[in-house]
Amino acid sequence: MNTFLKTVFSLLIIGLLSFTATAQNNSDFQLATRLMQQQQHADALPLLQELHDDNPGTYVYADRLIDCLIQLKQYDQGLEIARKYQDQPEVESQVEIRIGEIYHFKEETEKALDIWYANLESHPRQLQLYITTARTMVSRREYVEAVEVYKKARNVFQNDRLFFGDIANAYMRAGEYELAIEEWLNLLESSPNQISYIQRSLLRYNDPILYDITIIELDERLGKLSISSPNYQTFYQLQIWLLQENKLYRRALATAKEYESRSQSYNYSLFNLGRQLTENNEFELAKEAFTYYTDNAYGEIKWRGLEELADTYSKWAKYIDDYNLDFTNKRDSLYKLATVMLDSIETETNNYSGMGNVQLKRAELALDHVFNLDKARTALRKLKNLPAMRDSPEIPYLEGRIHLAQKKFTEARISFTRANKQAEIGELAEKTRYFLALTDFYAGDYEFAGIQLKSLGRQNTSYYANDALELRLWLQQGTAVDTSGKLLSRFADAVFMENNGASAKSSEAFLGMINDESFTALKDDALLFFVESPHIQKAKKYNELSVFLVSNPATPIKEKLLWEQAKLAEQTNIQSVRSACESTGDCFWNLDSTTSTAEISPKDIYERLILEYPQGFYAPYARERLTELTNQNS
Repeated sequence: MNTFLKTVFSLLIIGLLSFTATAQNNSDFQLATRLMQQQQHADALPLLQELHDDNPGTYVYADRLIDCLIQLKQYDQGLEIARKYQDQPEVESQVEIRIGEIYHFKEETEKALDIWYANLESHPRQLQLYITTARTMVSRREYVEAVEVYKKARNVFQNDRLFFGDIANAYMRAGEYELAIEEWLNLLESSPNQISYIQRSLLRYNDPILYDITIIELDERLGKLSISSPNYQTFYQLQIWLLQENKLYRRALATAKEYESRSQSYNYSLFNLGRQLTENNEFELAKEAFTYYTDNAYGEIKWRGLEELADTYSKWAKYIDDYNLDFTNKRDSLYKLATVMLDSIETETNNYSGMGNVQLKRAELALDHVFNLDKARTALRKLKNLPAMRDSPEIPYLEGRIHLAQKKFTEARISFTRANKQAEIGELAEKTRYFLALTDFYAGDYEFAGIQLKSLGRQNTSYYANDALELRLWLQQGTAVDTSGKLLSRFADAVFMENNGASAKSSEAFLGMINDESFTALKDDALLFFVESPHIQKAKKYNELSVFLVSNPATPIKEKLLWEQAKLAEQTNIQSVRSACESTGDCFWNLDSTTSTAEISPKDIYERLILEYPQGFYAPYARERLTELTNQNS
C-alpha cells in the first residue's frame, strides 16, 4: 500500500513539474515572439536558443530560432539547425522550404529554387506545401516563380479554379498588369458571383493604369461575345462599374446604349445607369439615358422612363437650389419639366403600375415648389383611390406634409410617426424622419428635433441629406448661444415662411436679423436666405453681403458667401465698389491700402474664391465662370 501511494505521489510530482516546465516554455516562447514582433531579434535569440536546446525534438521552437537567426543574418547557423530536422518525416517538407529560404537570403537564388522545386517533386500531393512554397517565394519577391508553383498545383490537382486571387496578386506585385487582369477575368467568366471580389481587388490597388488596362481588356472581351452570351452581362456590369469609378460617365452611357440597342428585347441597362448617374449628379447624362426609353419604347417602359425623367429633373433642380448654381432660372424650368413628365403619364394612362409614385411626386412638387395645397390635396385624393396604395405609408406621409404646411404641428407629428413606422427603412423612412425633425423645429421643440436627426446622421445619399445636415447645424448653433430658444424661434418662423411660399415676408424677417446686432449665431444663414430671395434687388443683396464679409471674415460658410457675392457682382454687372471701406484691403483682401475706391470685378471675386478654397466645392464652378467671362471679353 505504501509503495502504491509513493508511486502515485511520484507521478503527481512528475506531472506537476512537467506542467510547470511546459508553462514556463510557453511563457518564454510568447516573450520571444513579442520581442521579434518589436524587431528586438538580438534579445529574443538567447530565449529561443535555450528553448531549442532544452527541447530539441520540438520543431516549432527550432523554426522560430531559425527565423530569428535569419533576421540577424546568421544564415550558416540557421542552416545548421535546419539540417538536423531533414530526416524527420513529419517536418521534412517544411524544413526544405526553410532551407531554400535561407539560401535565397544568402543570394544563392538558383540553389534556393532548386531546393523548393525538388521538395515539391518529392511531395507532389501535399496541397499545403504548394501554398507555403509559393507564399515564401512571394515574400522573397520571386513573383513569377510563385505563379509557376500555383499553376503546377492546378495541374496536379486538376482544378483550374485554384489560386485565382493568389496568381493575380503575384502578377500585380510583379508589375504584370495584363496577366493579372486576365486571371481576374478568367475567374469572372467561370464564377460570375466573384465580381465583388474583383471590384474589391481593383479598389485596393487604386491604380489608374490598372483601371485603364482593365477597361481595354473588357472592351476586347465584350467585342468578341454575343449579346446573348451569359458572360456578356457579367463583363458589362464590371465595365460599367469601372467606368463610373473612373468618372468616365459619358463612356459608360455609350456602353449602356450599345448594350441596350443590340439586345433583342429591353434589358433596362439604361434605367440602372441613369439612376446611378443621377446619384452622381450627372443629370444631363441621366436625362439622355432615360430619354432613350421615352423616345423608343411604348406603354409601361415609356411611362417608367417619364417617371425617371421627372425624378431626375426634380433632383437636378434641388441640387442647383441647394448650392445656388443657377444663373438662368434653370431651377424653375426643371421643376416645370418634372411636372410635365408626370402630367404626360396621367394623360396617357390610368393603368401604369407606378401611378402611386406619380401622385406622390406631384404632391411633393406642389408642396415644395408651387406651394399649392389644393394640388397637393388632389394628388393625395387620387393616391388614396389607388387600390394598391390604400394602406401605404405614402398616404400618412403626405397627410403630414399638408398638416405641416398649415402649421398643424400635432397632427403632422402623428401622421409622420405613423408613416415612419409603416415605412421602417428606405427613402420614405428617411423623409418622414427628417420632416418629424423639421416639425419639431418649427414648433420650438428643439431637443426632440435633435433626437429625430440622430437617426439620419449616417445618411449621406438621401434626397434630404443636405437639409438634415443644415437643420442639425442650426440647432447646434442656435441652442449654444441662446438656451431660451427665442433666437431659434425667430429664425424658425422665417424659415417656415420661406419654405411655404411666403418668400417676400421671410426676406424681410431675415433682413431684420442681419441688421440686429444681438442676433449673432445664425446671422450668416439668415444672410444666405436673404441673398437667395427673388424679392430683393440684387444691388441691395450685394451690398449687405459685402458689408457682412468685411465684418465677419471668419464665417464658417465663407466659401458659399463668396460664391454668392461673385454671382451677384456678375448679375448686376458691378465693376467697382464705393462703400464705407477705406480700401480694397478693408473690403476684400490686402491690396493697395492708399486707394479710396476699389475696383472689384466678378473675375476678382471668383479668383479670390479659388485662391482661398482651391479644393473647395465651388472651385471648379468658379473656374468655369472665369473661363466664360474671359471668352466674353476676348
